[in-house]
Amino acid sequence: MHCTLCGLPNPKSPLREAGHEFCCHGCREVYRCFGEAVVTTDGPVAVAPPPQAREAFLWVEGMHCASCEYLIERLAPQTPGILAAASSYASGTIKITYDPALIDEAQLPAAIARAGYRARLHDEAAPEHDERPELLRLLTAGCLASPVMMLTLLFVYPVHGGFVQPEDYAAVSWMAFTATPLALFAFTTLLVFYVGWPILRGAWTALRVGVPNMDLLLALSILAAYAYSTVQLFRDPLDLYFEVASTLVAVVTIGRFLERGARLKATRELTGILRAWSDRACVLREGRYLVCGLGELAPGDRVFVRPGEAIPVDGEIVAGQGAIDESLMTGEAFPASRSAGERVMGGSILLEGNLEIEVGERVESRMANLSHLLWNMQSASGGMQGRVDRLARAFVPVVMMLAALVGLGFLVAGASPEKALLASLATLIVSCPCTFGLAIPLTAATAVGTALRRGIIVSSADLFEKSPRIDIVVLDKTGTLSSGEMAVVEVIGPPGTAARAAAVERHSAHPVAKAIAGLDAARTASEVELHPGRGVVARVGADRVAVGSRTLFATLGWEIPADLAARVADRRDGDSVVSWVGREGRAEGAIVTRDRARPEWIDVVTTLRRHCRVVLLTGAEHSNGYAEHVDEVHAGVPPEAKAAVIRRLKMQGRVAMIGDGSNDAPALAEADLGIAFGAPTQLAAEAADMVIPGDRLERVLDAFALVGAAQRRIRQNLAWALSYNVIAVPLAMTGFLSPLVAAVAMSASSLLVVANSTRALLPETKVGAGDTASGQTETVAEVRRSPQP
Repeated sequence: MHCTLCGLPNPKSPLREAGHEFCCHGCREVYRCFGEAVVTTDGPVAVAPPPQAREAFLWVEGMHCASCEYLIERLAPQTPGILAAASSYASGTIKITYDPALIDEAQLPAAIARAGYRARLHDEAAPEHDERPELLRLLTAGCLASPVMMLTLLFVYPVHGGFVQPEDYAAVSWMAFTATPLALFAFTTLLVFYVGWPILRGAWTALRVGVPNMDLLLALSILAAYAYSTVQLFRDPLDLYFEVASTLVAVVTIGRFLERGARLKATRELTGILRAWSDRACVLREGRYLVCGLGELAPGDRVFVRPGEAIPVDGEIVAGQGAIDESLMTGEAFPASRSAGERVMGGSILLEGNLEIEVGERVESRMANLSHLLWNMQSASGGMQGRVDRLARAFVPVVMMLAALVGLGFLVAGASPEKALLASLATLIVSCPCTFGLAIPLTAATAVGTALRRGIIVSSADLFEKSPRIDIVVLDKTGTLSSGEMAVVEVIGPPGTAARAAAVERHSAHPVAKAIAGLDAARTASEVELHPGRGVVARVGADRVAVGSRTLFATLGWEIPADLAARVADRRDGDSVVSWVGREGRAEGAIVTRDRARPEWIDVVTTLRRHCRVVLLTGAEHSNGYAEHVDEVHAGVPPEAKAAVIRRLKMQGRVAMIGDGSNDAPALAEADLGIAFGAPTQLAAEAADMVIPGDRLERVLDAFALVGAAQRRIRQNLAWALSYNVIAVPLAMTGFLSPLVAAVAMSASSLLVVANSTRALLPETKVGAGDTASGQTETVAEVRRSPQP
């Protein structure tokens, strides 16, 4: 059994409280303090929001640890109209679900300000003066903390260390006993109450709502050292610890500034996507252009987009031409030129020109879906991240109790009040729950950014907690190894066969018909009869022409000559599709089409086979041309049976499934790692752990390498966070660590985790369209050899 609070294994005789089991007194005391809310692992029972509910993303400044997330999520719903809030410390964002009938979107930042944080809507530009107070505090911290430290080294430390006696300062008594203490008091007062104001404000908010956080630990340490030194100022002017308070404020302020910059860099892709996502559209209604929400759009509406604006929804261009930046959606670095008749993706940015776009049969925005997909991935607190967040929240009250016990223990042991105070301060200061809170989400943010730059979308919250070791890779054929687009292989028959067939097939939307229709554009057809799934019959000139399957010709009663059938049989293979072409009751030719294979698929599969077992799983009856390049083939498998095949393969090892269609969705969900590739359907994308849009199959190799690298980075961070606290806290409790050293160590620990999390996970190079998979051998080998966590 495991502890209800932190998830660690329980001892043989766990502590029990209200039906819960805890591994230690600290966890039980935290539960007694906060009740059921702090031990709920799955969150409250999900309640469907009302139909009118909307979502808004806000940027939040001032979050410093996982407790800040918890604080915001508890306070925000207390505002009438706010239904739920979910915050992400790593990305500095919060998602709010609200009722627009009760609260306006513009009022949401003020609701967050109640918790002591600064917030603004995602589509609002940051005011130019936003950075000035922070930079001014940073400059003040450096200018004031330095003289405080210098004066302390000159006059205070020599007395504390026993190197000189107070009477030795007789020649400079005014400087030593009056000017220096007053200067230390003045400088430290400015540092504590101006530079350290954000820390004090965060601590006060935490006390007000009863949620201890890192600011509370820091504020207690700073104010204790400041108050003790202020009292001693009038009793013993050289028994001062102003440098502890001033250094702690300065180090934390500088550390948070650097940490914030690193976090912003790591989450820039998520930031870019949220900025690009717009829930407003300029739509043509009753001859006028009106601005409305995406929820008010209907199929067939026409949306107008100007240069510099984001395209709000997926649709088809009906008027205009423009250059469109699709990099956030496809990973392509160069703008694409789009004109009337072409489809565009919601979330793309129009760089030049004006476009009028018609909404399709469904009002969908890939950017809206991607925004929510990435948000859910980065803000999820399930599995390992959930346990780490709960541990970080429990850590703060536990450390506060330890600090009190340490001070009491020193006093009982006969130590001086000064020594007891220093030991307590060091214990409070040195603890660093921030390292636990940053270990996973910041690495995940870096991994998401790396993935997006390579055209990969991470959609699973627990992807980086899974084992990177993959034993079996299962590949779908159509749409994965092949492009899913039919191409004409051969035309059999007399001259004019292709032209007549193209004229007829132009009236069908079938993939085979589209391939044939591209053979000739000169002739036209009339009196068209569609036979869905079989073919088309139409009049071309004076002739009645049929193009389609053998079943169509049998239905029409038309003859297929034996010699023609024999010629076609000699030229086709199991993956080919034959469309018979005839006129006036008799077939006179045939057109052979085939699904076009991706040029790089052999290189990719060969690379995978060096380290994994590769299985082809397809619904097609034949797999000629593919079978000899894989280890195992399952052909003719219906969609409902694909998941069963995956379950059987999982008995032999860990399985990755790569597919694109809705028929692959059950198999993608069943696999240990599901990758939706190409132009996946919505169902396939939702079932997969990763989505790789486009036609570059070699990106699959990058996906495997990225998962392995991110998981190793997370394990490094957690190992460091645990090792640091296991070593530093006992040292502080035993008095071997001064508050000054503790402050530097605490900030350095957080910065180390930030630096490690933001290091490049993969070489910063984009995969080019002409690249092959052969250069990726080492990355796949690395994934295959990665140990279990």
